[in-house]
Amino acid sequence: MTPPMPSSRASGPPVVALATLALAVLLYPGALLRGEAFFERDLHLDWYPRLAALGRGLGAGAWPLWEPGLGFGQPLLADPSVQVLYPVTWLSLSLPWGLAYTGFVLVHLFVAGLGSARLAARLGAGRAGSWTAALAFVLSGPVQSALNLWHHFAGTAWMPWVLIAVDTAVRRPSVGSTLALAVALALQILAGSADLSAMTLVLALVLAAARLAGARRFRVSFRPALASLVAALTLAAALTCAIWWPAAELVSRSARRALPEEVRTAWSVPAPGLARLVAPLDPARVPFEPGRWTRLYDRPAHPLFFSLYLGLPVLGLAALGLLDRNRRGRASALAAVAILAVAFAMGPHGPLYGPLAELVPGLRIFRYPSKALLVASLAVALLAGLGVRALGRAAPARHAVAAVVVLGSGGIALLTSWLQAEIGWSPFLGLLFAVVLALYGVRVRAGLATGLVASILVADLLAAHRDLNATAPAALLAEPPPVIDALGGDGGQRVHVWDYHTLPGTAESTLGRRDPYPPAAGRAGIDPRVLAFAAQRQVLVPPTATFFGLETSYDLDNRGLYPRDQNDLSFFLRRVEGTPVHTRLLRLGAVAKVVALHERGLEELRLERRLPSLVGDAIRVFAVPDPQPRAFLVGRTRVADGEAAFSALLDPAFDPRVEAIVAEGAPLGGAPGLEGSVRWLGRRADRQRLETTSARPALLVLADAYDPGWRASVDGARTTLLRANVAFRAVLVPEGRHVIELVYRPRAVVVGLAVSCSALIVAAALFVAGRGFRR
Repeated sequence: MTPPMPSSRASGPPVVALATLALAVLLYPGALLRGEAFFERDLHLDWYPRLAALGRGLGAGAWPLWEPGLGFGQPLLADPSVQVLYPVTWLSLSLPWGLAYTGFVLVHLFVAGLGSARLAARLGAGRAGSWTAALAFVLSGPVQSALNLWHHFAGTAWMPWVLIAVDTAVRRPSVGSTLALAVALALQILAGSADLSAMTLVLALVLAAARLAGARRFRVSFRPALASLVAALTLAAALTCAIWWPAAELVSRSARRALPEEVRTAWSVPAPGLARLVAPLDPARVPFEPGRWTRLYDRPAHPLFFSLYLGLPVLGLAALGLLDRNRRGRASALAAVAILAVAFAMGPHGPLYGPLAELVPGLRIFRYPSKALLVASLAVALLAGLGVRALGRAAPARHAVAAVVVLGSGGIALLTSWLQAEIGWSPFLGLLFAVVLALYGVRVRAGLATGLVASILVADLLAAHRDLNATAPAALLAEPPPVIDALGGDGGQRVHVWDYHTLPGTAESTLGRRDPYPPAAGRAGIDPRVLAFAAQRQVLVPPTATFFGLETSYDLDNRGLYPRDQNDLSFFLRRVEGTPVHTRLLRLGAVAKVVALHERGLEELRLERRLPSLVGDAIRVFAVPDPQPRAFLVGRTRVADGEAAFSALLDPAFDPRVEAIVAEGAPLGGAPGLEGSVRWLGRRADRQRLETTSARPALLVLADAYDPGWRASVDGARTTLLRANVAFRAVLVPEGRHVIELVYRPRAVVVGLAVSCSALIVAAALFVAGRGFRR
């Protein structure tokens, strides 16, 4: 057995829960005191719509496997970011919309705070140091900025717990420690962030290797520890098989497996942007200028993380921890982790990302290197915790060095403060902290100085991030905008909402401005971010229409998880805008209505309504002439795939009302006219039943995305599901009357769920057996 690490008891769960609630009240008073809802960026664009879709499917009795309304339909369970099997998701489903994400945030702040406190205590930070490390971590800029990136936020919260469990499994291998590690790994994987899971696994393997090396140095057998690690990794993989297996299959068919470099390296941190580590430059307060924003944020757009600020007092304590001789080995390791994480976060602007991407091709499925700053935040916070333990023990000269670090960082903060309208409190609090640190160094009222150190640290981070995450009235989130009534229900037909923000240059070419959704005028007393959110809600920015139960079409793939054919078809629609082919594609996709802010190029559509909006432009609702129904029969097919299929779509002779393009099989011949009908017998998210009647063999085409996980049967007999018109589902039906059933049961999901359920039973049995053995 390896010698135990010096540790100290960390704060208990009740204390951390109260501290979490107090911090949340100070940081998010709108959510905690006024019942408002978080909404920014990916929350109202993705999290709320997908949670609503999940709830609708479960309410209809469907398995949570498929969402039919988003861009012709998308997998639910196979998309890790939906967090279908994550326990906190089910808590969110049970709460009103105004509280759903607030509960999510509180749970993960508590998990992150308690985990980082216990990890710091295990490293030897002591009680005060563990408290400081926890506060420095959860209040840091990257962690607070990840709040609107729900799966990365949840994955970050479980990071310290995985490291604690790894250390325990190596030092004290047992059934209990093995199970604890497996559960910690499984929870982080189920949280849905592959990036955070991969980075945490790397840290865990490095920690385990260091501990095993220490065991050999002390001539202690490392086989039990190695066996515990292997067993835990195997059990965690089995417990989460229902997620990662379908996800791996989905990625293999998507553009995610070969992301272009400019896509995966976007939102890196350029060298001048490193100043944001010591200066709280909130982009909401930095005047927009393309060159300046590119230097600070990597691109002339809002960064992935609104704040990278780690805190001047935190950096000072981290420097003091690094100077402490008693724990120099651990401090040096934490500093190395922080430096490597920052270097990786720089992406193509730094020396590390390029060589690693060449050596580890798997890195190319991950996007946005700046996520590595979440790891740097944890390492610096733990180093600050060690610095608190070193207070009063270090020589005055070391206190002076730490004070110089703070003053130097404060100088950088002051130099960059001219970029935004206000200087902020951070440089002044940093100066006060340096003074207190110097007083501590000469032993002047050390007890008072310790309290001041912690108080200044918390005040600094709270002042920097108190307005970082905006909230809006819950009614603004939940109430349907007026355009919903204008769209109405059309027997299952879809809508198409014009996307002005995903493809660069779209807003400039159609609206004549860079920002497609700017509020026309500010309103006194209303946060501009809330006003911008209200404007986007009015115009149904994709994919928010799904939140209100609308089924959309031709949505662009923001996460790179669409099948290639569907992704190519969505881009093809943009390529043919303003031509007759555009209208043909809308008809083919059973699109009945189009929502847009412009009219040029949409002359073939019938303008039905114009509604006022906060962006100044009227919201136009267009009707598509003669759209196809959601399911229809054709009597003739032509076989084409890839470029040939798109060429067929461009052919003026192609009429989707009488003909379909199929990817494989023999062509179906016959006269253009077909006597036949389709009647829906039942439709829910994961199952469709239809009755067809035709005078001769025909092809049943559905305006729903093709996915090999769908299984088709005719009168109960299994049949082949075809891919028609590039990306849609189709079934060949004989003449006469028949019942066609389509069920979504991907083999990866069925096998993955079986493996996960079996692993859960094994884990429960081991837990019960372990408790009995201890007794």
